[in-house]
Amino acid sequence: MRIAIIAAGIVGKATGVGLEKKGNDVVFYDIDTMKLAQLAHEGHEIASSVRDAVKQSEVSMICAPTPTVKGTVDLRPLLLICAEVGRALRGRKSYHLAVVRSTVPPGTTRGLVIPRIKESAELPSDSDVLGVCHNPEFLREKFALDDFLEPRAIVIGETDVKAGTMLESVYSSLKSPIIRCSLETSEMIKYTANLFNATKISFFNEIHDACKVLGAEPETVSRAMPLLALGLRDDLKEWGLSGGSPFGGMCLPKDLEAFISFMLSRGMDVPLLSAVRKVNQIMVQKELEAPELIVNG
Repeated sequence: MRIAIIAAGIVGKATGVGLEKKGNDVVFYDIDTMKLAQLAHEGHEIASSVRDAVKQSEVSMICAPTPTVKGTVDLRPLLLICAEVGRALRGRKSYHLAVVRSTVPPGTTRGLVIPRIKESAELPSDSDVLGVCHNPEFLREKFALDDFLEPRAIVIGETDVKAGTMLESVYSSLKSPIIRCSLETSEMIKYTANLFNATKISFFNEIHDACKVLGAEPETVSRAMPLLALGLRDDLKEWGLSGGSPFGGMCLPKDLEAFISFMLSRGMDVPLLSAVRKVNQIMVQKELEAPELIVNG
């Protein structure tokens, strides 16, 4: 398949090179001429503009950066590219699939990306030449190409079955589980993965500090968790992933409360664990208001 990579940073380059390795024809474009020159030097095909890249492709993968500026996601680079993609599609008769690889808040692809492309493309409301998907990346910076070629799963947020099926065919050679869902669900999956990783790291940082205060060995405690903590054990790795109800049982509520109080008595605040208690208290209250909820425990 003929694929355009728009914005050739870490994600864009890994995506394009990976798709090349799987037999696709790939053309790269980036506003940074030095990146383009390097790609050309490495033997990859480059385009002179977004229009040039899109015109010669069946699929455009938009890998625009979405930095956080003053606490808010800056969508301007993404939307500027979308406008250019749209202009490149003016008068097009054959089907084209636009794929957003960027991390964006849920609702962005449907509420901003699609209208921007359609407006710029001057497409009538009943046009069937444009498909749009959100396809988040889960790539580590140092191992981006390896992670692209061997993904744990591929998430495809689709506007319709045709768009999702076309993108699934792009990834068919990777032999990884594919999750097809709505645009908003795809966008949320990406944020949830990052938020979970941030929370997990902060949790073990808090435990590390608590171990130091208590004279315990933090490294040994951490090594034991994949063997003992239900949500980290391979045989029970899905435990605790279903939201909507508080945790209960004999141990979790009492041990959480006791440990928070114990650490405060030793002069250490545990803000993350205190937040966990607060969230659970909110869920308990919701359960009282809707007693049909099932308690985790």
